[in-house]
Amino acid sequence: MDYTLIVGISAIFVFISIFGTAAILAVRSDRLGRYHIRPRTIRYPPLKRQYLLIGLSGSVSLGYYLTFLWIFSDQLIQPVAAWLIPIQIAACLLLFELLYYVMHRSLHHPTLMRWIHGIHHRVRYPEALDGLYINPIESLAALTLLFASMYLIAPLHIVSFLAIAFIHSWVNIVVHTSLVFPHPLFRIMNSWVIRHDRHHWNDMDKNYSSIVPVWDWLFGTYK
Repeated sequence: MDYTLIVGISAIFVFISIFGTAAILAVRSDRLGRYHIRPRTIRYPPLKRQYLLIGLSGSVSLGYYLTFLWIFSDQLIQPVAAWLIPIQIAACLLLFELLYYVMHRSLHHPTLMRWIHGIHHRVRYPEALDGLYINPIESLAALTLLFASMYLIAPLHIVSFLAIAFIHSWVNIVVHTSLVFPHPLFRIMNSWVIRHDRHHWNDMDKNYSSIVPVWDWLFGTYK
């Protein structure tokens, strides 16, 4: 595995860990209370159980990332023309969102909701890292879809790969922050938060996408 890739992935996970911790503190801050998307509800599940599962899912995800890269990095990441980088990023994220949309919507089947996805929906008021409050099986499945999307678009420029990995991880935190800010710079982030909060709170049959809502628009589940 290329040294630059190891450093890049490590930097992303360190940043995401710091950003996630800061986001939790922001959600719980009284100073930022006026930016809560709605009045906070009682936390469920208990915090100890919440952090244990978040830690487990995060560890599983990191281990899966490193294993995947150890096996496939030479095939996946190769030099390509710089002008292809934004195209690769957009194509991979759109493909992943389609695959994730299908999986996420399928997980709302009563049986799968009861045994797998229902764990995540016990959280009615998300707090940043609750994107990792999921059954580890679901975590592995989502990452498998991300890796499959990368593999189908490959060969990827290393910048493309790192950008995709960063955006996927970062957005997963942002959509669970339950904070919206009035400044225009936060417009896209606010839309992510609002749509996902609706999905958690009272419209679980809507807004299955995370990053790009195009599939919700096309399949009639956008709200």
